[in-house]
Amino acid sequence: MKKALFLGGAYAQIPILKEAKARGWYIITCDYLPENPGHKLADEYYNLSTTDREKVFELAKKIKPDYVIAYASDPAAPVAAYVSEKLGLPGNSYASVEILSEKDKFRNFLTEHGFNVPKYLSVRGTAVDFEKLKQLRFPVVVKPTDSSGSKGVTKVESVAGITSAVDYALHFSRSQRVIIEEFIDNLSGDIHGDGFVVDGELVFAQLGDHIYTSKANPYNPTGTCWPSSIESSAIEEIRTEVARIVKLSGFNSGAINIEARFTKNNVPYVMEIGPRNGGHFVPQALFYATGFDMVSGYLDILEGKYTHTHISAVRPSAYIALNSNENGILETITLDEEIQPFINEFHQYIQPGQAVNSFQGANAAIGIVLLTFPSVAIMQNMLDRMSDLIFVKVDNV
Repeated sequence: MKKALFLGGAYAQIPILKEAKARGWYIITCDYLPENPGHKLADEYYNLSTTDREKVFELAKKIKPDYVIAYASDPAAPVAAYVSEKLGLPGNSYASVEILSEKDKFRNFLTEHGFNVPKYLSVRGTAVDFEKLKQLRFPVVVKPTDSSGSKGVTKVESVAGITSAVDYALHFSRSQRVIIEEFIDNLSGDIHGDGFVVDGELVFAQLGDHIYTSKANPYNPTGTCWPSSIESSAIEEIRTEVARIVKLSGFNSGAINIEARFTKNNVPYVMEIGPRNGGHFVPQALFYATGFDMVSGYLDILEGKYTHTHISAVRPSAYIALNSNENGILETITLDEEIQPFINEFHQYIQPGQAVNSFQGANAAIGIVLLTFPSVAIMQNMLDRMSDLIFVKVDNV
């Protein structure tokens, strides 16, 4: 029986835990939140932070897993790679995962290898070099180097806002490092999706359009829809850049989460490549869109039996993160009968009567809806009216 140590047990990790369970694996989960639902699927659970690599390493030495897995979690990905490498288990090198996980190191890597990259300034703690800052053109974006889900991100219009933005970003940085970079103004929203790598080759990358409807944090996406509205030739340009980054970084196999954008002059920028699946059930949304099962594919790679990637024509699909613009208590979630025929899955994280946080980061989602539509036109019509079709009522106490 294969034994796997999964770093985390949140809702988004349930699909891979179920797949591992179906294969007869012995499942061990660990994180610092005992109430996470994934732990109910585990054979063992350890109350341990997934970002404490030395403690996770000590645990792994004790329990002797065949695999250490971080699924849909940026903070846990380097820890899984570190522990797997130390124990000689299947996985990606720690060096490659670190490059892709930490924003300042990723920007350094892009610069070193001649990729398009916004001008940026790395900051440790509050020590902003305001002389070097003069080399950047405002507006800029300030964000923690080692966080995810749009937490701690601020767009700053002038130097007067830098100090407070850096302080805010540091609240979300374990390493107390921040990056300040020029804002890339674009005509369309960000390009987003997951990719899949086998033996250093990008064999799958389905990219769509991020959806932004949150007033609490306008830079925190509330969904993604596929296929992208951007020309296929431009999307292919992004895929080519991502494939080159993957090859040069040394990332060998498994899922990646991709974010990119084009300037007004159509210059492509790969903004982030997370060395893991997207959260918010993105792999499952892409399964409905393309027929490719990334969860099964990844476990096949670990077991040494991956053969090939099955991909069908893209069906118009989307995920929507239910959210609130304010803190409060959840009253009801209403799914209009017009939208119900297009819902594949509905995952409700917060129940009526429970506290809701404003959508400052991805972790404040109330639930996730996965949808598939018969045409792009119907999908776009529904997305434009989503706040009426799926109505979240929150009592702002």
